[in-house]
Amino acid sequence: MLQDPVPYQTSDPEIFSRGSLKLTYDLLRNKNPSLALTVRNMTGGNPLPKAEDQAEDKNSDHFKVTLNSFEVRAVVEYLMEYGQDDVEIKSQLGMAVVAKALMEDWIILAHKMVSALPENQQPDNKKL
Repeated sequence: MLQDPVPYQTSDPEIFSRGSLKLTYDLLRNKNPSLALTVRNMTGGNPLPKAEDQAEDKNSDHFKVTLNSFEVRAVVEYLMEYGQDDVEIKSQLGMAVVAKALMEDWIILAHKMVSALPENQQPDNKKL
């Protein structure tokens, strides 16, 4: 018997893996502990259903991000701070690379959130 397909794609902007959320938490916890805890708490809930071809371990879990637009913006801003300082880049090059990759995922989510706003609430691109 075929199982119903999962109601999401792992490439959907609001879908993050357990690993991505954990890394986001790790990068944010010293800069904004409250926001970091909010991100980490998402992994404490029930993961999204898995497709038949996904492994049945917690490392393959995915979660829908439920942060508001202000929180998503704050995540992006804190992740942008990694790699801004030349000393930090040299001492934590790997962390800066991870932060940049995560930042791109969070920016994609932010763009989706903005595009979902009613037209009268969207930013005026002429002013940007």
